[in-house]
Amino acid sequence: MITVISMPTNDKKNDDFNLDFLSDEDPNFENLFDEKDKSFSESEEKQTFQGKSLLKDFDTPLETSKKKKRTISDFEPDMDALLMTAQSSMIIEGMQKYNKKIFSSETLNVYIEALKGVDFYIKMLNRNPNNYRKLKTLIDSDPDCQQVENFAFELFKQKYSTSPESDKEKLEAFELFKQIFKQSVNKATVSKSMKILRKYFLISGGLDFEKIQEYNNDGNIELKRDVYHFHQHIKLALEIIKIGDSEITQGLKGRDLNVYITKASELLGYYYKLVDNIKISDYYYRIYNIYKKYFIVK
Repeated sequence: MITVISMPTNDKKNDDFNLDFLSDEDPNFENLFDEKDKSFSESEEKQTFQGKSLLKDFDTPLETSKKKKRTISDFEPDMDALLMTAQSSMIIEGMQKYNKKIFSSETLNVYIEALKGVDFYIKMLNRNPNNYRKLKTLIDSDPDCQQVENFAFELFKQKYSTSPESDKEKLEAFELFKQIFKQSVNKATVSKSMKILRKYFLISGGLDFEKIQEYNNDGNIELKRDVYHFHQHIKLALEIIKIGDSEITQGLKGRDLNVYITKASELLGYYYKLVDNIKISDYYYRIYNIYKKYFIVK
């Protein structure tokens, strides 16, 4: 159930960061995000680096060449054991942050690594369940590995009132675990975007029109990159509200998320007006006006 709370406005205040707001569930909002942002292409977002190989050719001794070559299968179980212990400690760190409901920008990398760790368990169960069973002795003897498995299996038990037994059930348990970190990554991503957004606003809380105009006239690549990210992160913030559990900062009950949507949409509305893309500008101003007036929680 979605609750919409109408918030009184005060035209005398210029500090928009103190306003309460929220949105409706207009299906047209999704159409906005289907359009490509030509101001900053994905090719500009991705940067690659190609280094030269430092390896030199060498002769293989005759007796070595006659020996049977080892394949990846000879190393895979050992590599799985090594990765399992390394990734498990990262998952534990992520769970510690999650249990404390900390989703600040500084936790983004922690949650990303934790998500990779759970993905490793899922891939191992998908790729070769026998290896997972072979490593059960390691899991039972390593505190971190054991705790990770307990976390996942407890989530399964909460949902189905029974512990997972089959490989399929264990796989689903880790999929449930993965969803926790996906949502945590999303929240921490928005938190990081909040910090970046501040540089485009004055201390009073109003939009810094002169700075944005200057950056746009100069073809500032930083502005184009930020606009590209804000476009993606507003969509992400709207999805968080739609799913529920939108509290990023404890005690604010999602108000900081609504502030972000309002301020970011105001910035993008103005930016796209500057570049004469009135259609997208109108969409963002619509989001801005709705979220400025209403506070929506689910």
